[in-house]
Amino acid sequence: MRKITARCGYRCHLCLIYRENLKKDARNRVIFRDGLEKYYGDKQKLEDCYCDGCMTEDSRHPVLITADCKIRPCVIAKGIENCGECDNPCQLISRKFIERRKIEETYGGPIPEADYKLFIEPYECKQLSEKIGQKSKRK
Repeated sequence: MRKITARCGYRCHLCLIYRENLKKDARNRVIFRDGLEKYYGDKQKLEDCYCDGCMTEDSRHPVLITADCKIRPCVIAKGIENCGECDNPCQLISRKFIERRKIEETYGGPIPEADYKLFIEPYECKQLSEKIGQKSKRK
């Protein structure tokens, strides 16, 4: 599968519940739901564990895991691909940043590498945060 970066920098192609990944293995819903609760304390109904990806055109009426996301409409309105291209980075994106270290602190210990790959890596958006940091320094 080709790499797909969401509007906020999450990596859809690595996300268990991205539609293309669910087509390959429907069990991903259960794995995602259980990992979401284990590492983030977020309880989701199994039927809600699905995402078309926020890069999907509005005309296709995408189903998004974060239906109330404020980043997607902002980025679309600005005519850019993701927050990393924004000339005026704001606090919306900082709320989405996920770091392994912080999750491990909340969880109370190290996270196995296999779980890191499934539940943290797709959402870390390191490259995007670095771009935003560089732009903030230029101001």
